[in-house]
Amino acid sequence: MEEKSAIRNSLKKLLPEKPEDLLSIISENTVIENSVLSLIDEAVQNLYHGNDTKALDLCEPLLDKVWEELNTGYWKDVPICWRQVYSLVSVIKALSESALLSDSSRNIDHMTILKTCDMGLLMGAPILNNILARMSREFQEAFGILGKWKREKTDVDSLDFTQEKKQKCEDPKTTNESFERKDETASDFISLPPPIKTQKTREVPRCSCPSVEMFQAMFHDPRHPVIITDAIGYWPALTTRKWSIDYLRSVAGCRTVPVEIGARYTEDSWTQKLITINELIDIYMKNANSETKAYLAQHQLFDQVWELRDDISVPVYCCLGDDEDVDINAWFGPAGTISPLHQDPKHNFLCQVMGEKHVRLYSDEHTDSMYPHQSHLLHNTSQIDLDHPDLDQFPKFSNLPCLECTLRPGDMLYIPPYHWHYVKSLSVSFSVSFWWQ
Repeated sequence: MEEKSAIRNSLKKLLPEKPEDLLSIISENTVIENSVLSLIDEAVQNLYHGNDTKALDLCEPLLDKVWEELNTGYWKDVPICWRQVYSLVSVIKALSESALLSDSSRNIDHMTILKTCDMGLLMGAPILNNILARMSREFQEAFGILGKWKREKTDVDSLDFTQEKKQKCEDPKTTNESFERKDETASDFISLPPPIKTQKTREVPRCSCPSVEMFQAMFHDPRHPVIITDAIGYWPALTTRKWSIDYLRSVAGCRTVPVEIGARYTEDSWTQKLITINELIDIYMKNANSETKAYLAQHQLFDQVWELRDDISVPVYCCLGDDEDVDINAWFGPAGTISPLHQDPKHNFLCQVMGEKHVRLYSDEHTDSMYPHQSHLLHNTSQIDLDHPDLDQFPKFSNLPCLECTLRPGDMLYIPPYHWHYVKSLSVSFSVSFWWQ
């Protein structure tokens, strides 16, 4: 009992001293009706006065109301105040739940509280210096969820690099060969897209840790893809806290995340749902013969789980961008997950941490021959299925030059803006992308 009280008291220190300061995060020019604001005020007052049962009971109708507002119309059009309120109520709910852990009638455990934090992080907007991320970290440490891996800062200078870093670039010979990789847990080979004999195919060149100036002159400015090696080998994710299934379970297994269900997002059957990372592993990765694919794709996991953010670093080459903000996304899934042929508007470093991925790229100079979907929703995605290309239906695609590569742990692929690319996991895989402009 005393330990649980200590957890709650520690978390309450993250809050402003006065209730009115907590309420002030809601914008003054708000579209939120007075009846909702009144309930929020009542919940906050109860939280600060230790009436946790009442505060928790007020959270459910509030979250139901905000959920309804968040799911009306397009996400981008939702007023930010509704997302702020979702975060605020999630803070109240998580703190109230932590105070009621010993109440057997409530059926609350650490998973319940972490899910509350995660839902606030997923659906809300950052408030109070991202208090929900800080709270979830405190909860994990307090409940001993982080496992055996220590979280000390890594001394990069002490790491032993097996390869001498040289500014050396290689341009592999032209090839049209197709190859296969076998997933460690799968019973079948993961097939690659068939080679198109009329296309001239080259391997993506590799360059060992070029200087920023060299990268800019040879690849950034002329918009040439390249695999940069020996540039992220110091990451704890690849060394002192090397990522594995066991490590991800220990650090983030109980965290709730959005996953894509289906082979690819262009299919009618494709959908999304919220599950824990442990469920993603147990249901879709351990069961190698599962016909249904699940993919944690393009998710800002590192804003949610700071322990994983500590294991990576933004590549130095991102300093060439005009904007200091870098979008960091996680891509985690079983063998056979596919990102269909598409393009993105920003510079991209795709960093491979676990497993292998096959990538095929086409220059944006050939966009007219890529047959983009006509719908606004899929305008950046080609109609061509690289696994079953129909060259009669898409004849202009037949003679385009392309680049191919296999990404392995420690590789960092530079994808220039608007370059068309297709990605397929050859094994259980975890990649980190850095988008910048």
